[in-house]
Amino acid sequence: MNLAPLYIRLQHYDTFQFDQIILANGHNEGMNDNETNLCTLLIALSHGIRLYVDNIAIDLRQGSCILVLPVQRYTMESSNKEAQLVRFTFETFKVEGMTLNPVAHPPLLCGSPYNLLISQVNRVLGKEARISNQCCSSPSTSEMAMMQGRLQLILGLMVQFDEQVSQSQNNEKINLVQQTVHYMEQHYDEDLTVEKLASMAGMVRWQYSQKFKIMTGKKPNEYLVQLRINHAKGLLRNSTETLGKISRQIGFKDEYYFSRCFHKLTGHTPREYSNIHLRTRQRTVIDSFGRKIHVPKDTTRIVTDGKFTLGELLVLAMPPIGAAISIMKDNVIYHNKLRNIHNLGYWADPDKIAQLQPELLLLSYVHPEQDLQKLDTIAPTVILNSKFRLFERLRYIAKLVERSNAAEKWITRYEDKVRWLRRQLADAYVAGETAAVYLKFGTKLYIMGQSGLAATLYESLAFRPSANVMHLIEQGQAWIEIQQHQINHYAGDRNFVLAPRQELQTVAHCSHIAALADLSNGNTHFVDTTWNYDDPITRGRLLEVLPYIFNKKIK
Repeated sequence: MNLAPLYIRLQHYDTFQFDQIILANGHNEGMNDNETNLCTLLIALSHGIRLYVDNIAIDLRQGSCILVLPVQRYTMESSNKEAQLVRFTFETFKVEGMTLNPVAHPPLLCGSPYNLLISQVNRVLGKEARISNQCCSSPSTSEMAMMQGRLQLILGLMVQFDEQVSQSQNNEKINLVQQTVHYMEQHYDEDLTVEKLASMAGMVRWQYSQKFKIMTGKKPNEYLVQLRINHAKGLLRNSTETLGKISRQIGFKDEYYFSRCFHKLTGHTPREYSNIHLRTRQRTVIDSFGRKIHVPKDTTRIVTDGKFTLGELLVLAMPPIGAAISIMKDNVIYHNKLRNIHNLGYWADPDKIAQLQPELLLLSYVHPEQDLQKLDTIAPTVILNSKFRLFERLRYIAKLVERSNAAEKWITRYEDKVRWLRRQLADAYVAGETAAVYLKFGTKLYIMGQSGLAATLYESLAFRPSANVMHLIEQGQAWIEIQQHQINHYAGDRNFVLAPRQELQTVAHCSHIAALADLSNGNTHFVDTTWNYDDPITRGRLLEVLPYIFNKKIK
């Protein structure tokens, strides 16, 4: 990316401190037709700021910079009454000879936060930029020139951030050794040899071992033993199984060799370690019902209901011992990860849960036949807030099971993949296009709000909901059933039609769906319903297949 051929003309800047919990803005509402290149750059100087762009929530960190398109509306709220935010309003022109031609926005991702270091932002903006000028007279020409220069420096840092992310993506692809490290972390309990790992990396053993040690500081076998011992610690703290069974669970064939390795790395025998941690500590958390729940620390025996918790627990390397997966097990892309999870049926039945002797129950909703008091007698029961979006939900669950670092690493990787994907799709769509997601299931037709596939489109790819879909989201509707004659009421510039894989061909040729495709000038995409989930595993893998979805044509 190159900002050099562009001319940036600053129109306005201000800095404001929230003096109330909710601050609403929408300076683009009165935009004239000849101001289509008028952009807004928002910079968070504090934590705790939530931005809503076309009602899609985006949490900003301290130092986050986000570009808002002229056609987008936004509001802000903060949990911190002293939160500060800087706003630049500017025009962008392309320099062609002696002519300035308006362009929509700089070559940056719109609606996606660039998480710069706050120290960088402070150095560029200076102290005077942090003082609110809302009540002051119009800034002088020299002040505007100074702030225009600072605006361009911030935009330059955002370009640099994008380039670093792009380089990181390239490095990840070519780093075959790192891929085997990830494989070890997921398959530590299997019979792994250095020869097998070297073969996976396409190297001879000595070359692989050398590069592995440079990367991790350990030899492959040492790293594998450390992984297994770390998992053994969790089992010893929370399990009454024999040492022989525990050693086999983590990949050791020999109980005595396991004991020697454990003692060497921890200074204690497995039984000594178990006795030291015999008394389980507890933490107090507040669930969505406002109940104080005493959760055991280092818990591993978790039972959940599935839809909004299962994928989250799996990416945090905390697979539950039981889940209500009768509907999900054949319809999610990670069905192979469900094989060792006890199936409770279609909902978390208390009688079935009790048989598993769990230490914690994590539920995303309460079934009419469930008695919370009865569930609490089985194990501490936490009810998840159904309004949580993906990152918010993942962070809450991660804190619950003491895996916050893992959650932040996943979120950072996901954000990097989003940037890479949006670069890949730069010629396929324009940020700010409206989109609608339809679900065709048998004879029934549904329109999705902000859930499933729609969540990725609106939250990660900067699509805007069509007007009637926006109305659903504002009402808190995840989806509604519609009639065939209503299909055009919700259509956007681009439309996505979900259907079971075996029905995609048939659905594409339905008369009302074909009419929808004609309405959007061919910008209608047909997608397998397995991608209509909002868990981190599905969201992460969806980024890899979206280029194919955008290019796929149903004949």
